[in-house]
Amino acid sequence: MELEFEYNFELITKEEIEASMGDYNIELPHEYRNFLLRYNGGKPLARRFKTQDGKQSSSIMLFFPLSEHIDPNLLSEYKELTDEDLILPNLLPIGNDPIENKICISLSGDDRGFIYYWSLDMEDIDEDDFSPSYKNVSLIAKSFSEFINGLSTS
Repeated sequence: MELEFEYNFELITKEEIEASMGDYNIELPHEYRNFLLRYNGGKPLARRFKTQDGKQSSSIMLFFPLSEHIDPNLLSEYKELTDEDLILPNLLPIGNDPIENKICISLSGDDRGFIYYWSLDMEDIDEDDFSPSYKNVSLIAKSFSEFINGLSTS
């Protein structure tokens, strides 16, 4: 899992990950945890992806860092979306595309570690009866490394 970045963020330690995620009772999938330790997010050079059904393609513009000093960051995105009950509880937003749609990783269940594209522009979030679902969530990859290895520059 090699990536090149236009820029990335200050590196973090296992202890910082455990402390930050422990506050939210989150256990990160192993591959993604290793990515944070190695890069701590950033803007990758190879960033184009397609969903597995081929219906959507986009670019990951930023992998969110685990840092309180940078906005957006992993925990601010998670907190905002969960506090407002906008996201499924097993999904953690790990990045965004050019129009703020989210790239998410599943934290639990049979799809733990799967990477999804959540098309916010398709959601009716302002509706009174809105509740999070997989309706506008599309599978990108069945693992973080599969996702990274599938990123391209075109």
